[in-house]
Formats: sequence, C-alpha cells, structure tokens
Amino acid sequence: MKKFLPVLFYGCCLALRLPAQEGWHEALRKMPLPRDVPINRDNCMSLLLNAFASNQVIAALVFLPAVSDDFYLINRDRPKLNLRADNILEALTALTNATALRVTFKRPMLLLHLDRDVLEPHLMIRDSATAQRLKRLHDLPHALWIDAHWERVQPKLQAALKMSVLPAGGSVEAWHFARHNLAAWNLTDWDLLAALSLTGKTAVSVQKNRIILDENRQ
Repeated sequence: MKKFLPVLFYGCCLALRLPAQEGWHEALRKMPLPRDVPINRDNCMSLLLNAFASNQVIAALVFLPAVSDDFYLINRDRPKLNLRADNILEALTALTNATALRVTFKRPMLLLHLDRDVLEPHLMIRDSATAQRLKRLHDLPHALWIDAHWERVQPKLQAALKMSVLPAGGSVEAWHFARHNLAAWNLTDWDLLAALSLTGKTAVSVQKNRIILDENRQ
C-alpha cells in the first residue's frame, strides 16, 4: 500500500493543476469567500480580487488577459459553472478543474492565466537610477483594479509614483491596452509595473523620472 501513496499524491496534484511545492496555498486558504454566492465565469474575477487580503507570502493576485477574453467573450454563453467555495484556494481548485484556468506562482505574484498568456512582463530600463528607485519604494500600498481600462489606472498610478506616466488615461495610444484585473498589497513600484505589463499586455519603458507604456506587439 505504501508504494502507491506517492502515485496517489501525484495524481491529486495533477487533478488540481496547482503546484504543490509552494507555500502560497495556505495564505489563500485563509481568505474567505461568501459561500452563498455561486462562482461563475462572469463574477469570479471580482469575487477573488475583492477577497484577496494582505499576507506574508503573496503580494498580488493577477488575472492575465486571456482569462477575461475566455470567460467574458469566448465562453460567455456556456452553461453556468455554479461552483461553491469557502475560500480563494477552494475557488481556484474548482476553477482549474472546471475550466482552462491555470495558476502559476512567480514570486511575489500569483498569476491566473491560460496556456496562451505570456507570463513574463516586458520592462525596459532606460535610466538605472529611476529603476532602482522603483525597486526600493512602495508608493501604492493597496491596488485593486477590476476590468479597469487605462483611463482609470493611469491617474492613480501617476499620483502615487510622483512622476509622469504615459500615455495619458484617455489617449488613443491606450485604446488597445487590455483591461487590468489585479489586487495587490505592498508591491514595490517595480513589481506593480510588472503586474500592469502582464494584465495590460504592454511594454513598460522606465526612463528618467518618467514611465511610458506601449502596446506590446511581441
């Protein structure tokens, strides 16, 4: 019997599609969800992001763009999932079993994505002093953006970083940015820009006292 236990454990990990070697799952288990609210494609991002709480392991919960495309557009007419969960960990386990959602922990962020999403942010350093400052500071202690276009994100980001952030919120250059879906606690300014690069599918250029985002065409 003992020789079958490792196989059984490995099979369970595959079924959940969640990495077993990380310690982040315990942090998620402590973040409650309303049990009486069924979890579906059209509300799971809002439910999970609002429930994400400050902790010592995961600094941000980040949905990548293919998830919103899949949940809101491609599969919006499919039957309701009506999943139930007491906490974020249970919800992610249920979602990864019922949908194509994947979970990847890239410290300090937990990325929720599909296979086609790019998991590496595109950040370019044009001024090392500004980059070092961004890596040191935590100017936005809590960020919560749900289905947020750049015009909502840019003013708050510019005010927090106290430097020019371009393009302007309502400019045509930002029309093709993906909408942002993330919750973060105590991210460094650098990691926050990395999260925004992932959620918005943008390239981020760090220049002297200035941040410029552009549509990532790679």
